[in-house]
Amino acid sequence: MYEKDSKLSILDDLVLFLYDKDAIKIGDFTLSSGKKSKFYLDLRILQSYPTYFRKSILLLKEYAMHNIGLDNFDCVCSIPTSGTVFGSSLAYEIFKPHIYVRKSIKPYGTQKTYEGNLITNSKILFLDDVMTTGNSLISSVELLKGESVVKDALVIVDRGQGAEFIMENHGIKMHKITSMDEIFNILIQNNRINEKNFHGLKNELK
Repeated sequence: MYEKDSKLSILDDLVLFLYDKDAIKIGDFTLSSGKKSKFYLDLRILQSYPTYFRKSILLLKEYAMHNIGLDNFDCVCSIPTSGTVFGSSLAYEIFKPHIYVRKSIKPYGTQKTYEGNLITNSKILFLDDVMTTGNSLISSVELLKGESVVKDALVIVDRGQGAEFIMENHGIKMHKITSMDEIFNILIQNNRINEKNFHGLKNELK
């Protein structure tokens, strides 16, 4: 029923590495939104493994170049904290300026909503590692309202829980390297999860 490729792609290799390092967990979890889930994903460990971190940046770079177009945005903006690790590295690779929005505005100093230099009316590519509901990204977009143009957002993993529709309603196209649906397919094809877990996880996505 499931075919197993003889040669792993970069994405397959990355997914299997994350699973084997316990960064993709199967069980019972409570997400930051308060929702219950049968799986948990943490991409932040990649910064501790240079080879696999570079693979994730390569995937982002190739996608940005071929599916968005480097001429279609002026600046990369990431969402702290985990998104900033990937956003700053991607910006470095493609020779684009990088900024990041603040989680909270400091009650002292300049009280900036973001860090870095943003030229007014710049076209921004928002970047995050994992997208669940999309609410945090929309909040970040609102912080830069009037100073920038935001039409695209790029994430490494879309959990498939409605973020794409929220983005669309705000006039933003969501781009993704992969989805949890694809990740589950990779895991079963490579004998990391069994049929019972596979179908249970797929049902949650529905």
